[in-house]
Amino acid sequence: MQSDGKTSRTNQRRIHGWPPVGSVMRTASFLAILMLTSITLCGPVLASPPSQGGTVTITESVSWTDGTFDGDIIIKDGGTLHWSGDIMIEQDAKITIEEGGTLHLDAANIQTENAASTLVLYDGTEIEIDENIGDTTATMTVFFNIDVPEEAYLNLTIDEVTTNDITGESATFTVDLSQVVNIIADHHYPFQLGITHIELFHSNAELMMLNAAELTQTGGFIFWNQATFSIENHGTFAMDQSTIMGANITCEGPCSIENSDLYGSGPIHVADGSSLEFIESTMLGSRTDEDIILHDQASIEYTNSSGTGGYTDAWIRLLSKRELVVNAPVATVLGTGIGYGGATINTVIYGELDDSSTWTVNIGTSEHKRIVEWLDGNGVYGEESGTVKVTVETNWGNFVADTIAPRTASANIDVVYPQLSIDKVEPEAVTADTGRSHGVMITISNTGTVAADPNLRCYVDGVEAQIPSITTANWAVEPGETKDVPVTWYHQEDGAVQLTCKFLYPDVLEPVSNLIANEEGTTSGEVSFTAAEELDELPIILYAVIILFVGIFAAVIAIQSRKEIAKDYIAEETHVDLEDSSQEESEDQEEWLDADGNPIIGSD
Repeated sequence: MQSDGKTSRTNQRRIHGWPPVGSVMRTASFLAILMLTSITLCGPVLASPPSQGGTVTITESVSWTDGTFDGDIIIKDGGTLHWSGDIMIEQDAKITIEEGGTLHLDAANIQTENAASTLVLYDGTEIEIDENIGDTTATMTVFFNIDVPEEAYLNLTIDEVTTNDITGESATFTVDLSQVVNIIADHHYPFQLGITHIELFHSNAELMMLNAAELTQTGGFIFWNQATFSIENHGTFAMDQSTIMGANITCEGPCSIENSDLYGSGPIHVADGSSLEFIESTMLGSRTDEDIILHDQASIEYTNSSGTGGYTDAWIRLLSKRELVVNAPVATVLGTGIGYGGATINTVIYGELDDSSTWTVNIGTSEHKRIVEWLDGNGVYGEESGTVKVTVETNWGNFVADTIAPRTASANIDVVYPQLSIDKVEPEAVTADTGRSHGVMITISNTGTVAADPNLRCYVDGVEAQIPSITTANWAVEPGETKDVPVTWYHQEDGAVQLTCKFLYPDVLEPVSNLIANEEGTTSGEVSFTAAEELDELPIILYAVIILFVGIFAAVIAIQSRKEIAKDYIAEETHVDLEDSSQEESEDQEEWLDADGNPIIGSD
């Protein structure tokens, strides 16, 4: 039927020339110049489409019926084209609807001579051919889109008879056309393998050709190799009770398709901010595995309609990118359930500390990860269930943003930081001794929802103050907590000064410090430091030291005295004993004298 239709439409082709203007030009030269100027600026408006590759510009309301279209049609702001009837469109023709222009296809039947399609085969794809021709031994040739290799392991089962390991660009079989011919395919080829057309040669010596788009099938999908012409809409495009084959349709402005059929015209691209109404209509065949692609925040009304089916989605929402803008220069990003396949993403933001434009991460690194919503080939609605967790790790604690993955091209993710303040800096007195310890009470609060263990530093005239205990003090504050922290301050110069205390941020938090606390800090009242006066009396500590030394000295003297007394006593006792012993010894001994009168000592 289509072949007959094409033949009849070919016979109906006619070329329409320019409207006659010669009579007007002959009437007055001024009017001739004016007309030529008008033609140059606005272009002619034809009563039919261009058929020789020219360009027609439409600036007013125009109605066309039938025709052969070869060239370009531009519908300007304020222009409207109503087109109906049988229309044959040549390769690379184009219709451009500018903003403010309108194209209305009403009961139009648009055919193309060069439409090429492929029925992509999967395991279990089934094809039915029902021609009801009384020929039980007709010849059927199946043509493939590639030269099928042996490693494809292509098998075709035709009326329960299986032919294994088919190779080459085509395969021929004998079939019974008096009944429905059933074809079941299976293969193991990892690349696209399909049927471009089937030829039937029967007993009447007739050759019939069935293009892929004409085949009744389940389990595969129709892939159109290329579009024949394009409709680029920036204004308004309406299609009602019409048929289009081989179109590339882009909806930058609103599009409406009702009670119509489209073949090989997918995917229809609907731009961000635009809309498509697809009502009581069918879509068969796409150049991708989607019939309709909604970009970013485009909208769709898809009612009582059907698409290519199978692996081809009726429509999807595809984000142009998935950029997350984070309020942190360095952070880890964990995404789960991202996109069509529910992918997991684990990455890190390494931004420049002084350039917030670099604090971003792209979680849409593939098309599947950018598909967030869809209607599949069976008419089942689906959507992404992704989550994103951003973590800033610091020595103050870890700060997190945990949220549903945004379904926009760009979105802000705000990490939750503590809300800190230094409420008071109160010295213990308004006067102090220079170089001596002076107590200070620092009061801090956390009015935020997350805990923090911050660091503080205090300054006098921009110079860090001498507060040794400030690095060891407990500054940790829970959400909603206010606490007093005592520290000891030493100041080495005389004069009246003030103490200013601020939070000391880690490098990763320094760029966002304004989100956490007042950067100026809090300043104490004035404290007057003076050197201590010389006193007539020694300080108590000095007295205590002297007394201690005196006591120690006295104790040492006493001990030494006792040692001397003991030494004398021992020595005296020893002398007396020696004398007594000698006396007793002499008394016990008997004295003898020799002949010369010398004593002789004898013993018992």
